[in-house]
Amino acid sequence: MRKDNVEDIVYTLYIFPILINGVYGLWGLASNGADLHALQKVYSNLTREPIIFLAGLVAVCIAVVLDARHLGGKDGIEGRVSRLAYSCFASALVTALASTGFNIPSGISLFLEGRYALIYPIMLIVLGILVRVENLSISFRAVGRGLCLPLLLASPLALYLLWRLIMPWYLVFAVPSVLMLAAFASYLLAR
Repeated sequence: MRKDNVEDIVYTLYIFPILINGVYGLWGLASNGADLHALQKVYSNLTREPIIFLAGLVAVCIAVVLDARHLGGKDGIEGRVSRLAYSCFASALVTALASTGFNIPSGISLFLEGRYALIYPIMLIVLGILVRVENLSISFRAVGRGLCLPLLLASPLALYLLWRLIMPWYLVFAVPSVLMLAAFASYLLAR
């Protein structure tokens, strides 16, 4: 694959979570109306929709893997993922405040009720930190290549399943974090 094509795919995958949230939000507003109550309902539905959360997280994980494999530069990857996390956090907070008419207590309450509005930026920050892990000199390249992407894709799935099964909060965050750590360890082994 040419570097230009990979770069276009990577950047499209990085902005995919923002695009899918925007499209889903506009579709919800079009079907529910455009008053503040409808905006609050759309925000609540959007921040609790597991398919959108998983699609966005998987897209970013694939973008990170492609970015690391074909474009290089761990500092650049960490910066892009961190900027995406901060912009998702800020846009979710501003949207929650706007949907309550900029009533600060109600807006913050609505923001905290949205599960994925908090979890998604945290997962992206963890992903950015994991990218910074230095190379390990172990020669298990074939195993690392085979395990990296499946483990990375299993992380958001585990998060969703544990959340839906109403498991304790420490399991909900620990298992996906361990899977992401294992994915990056296997990636580093394959290099």
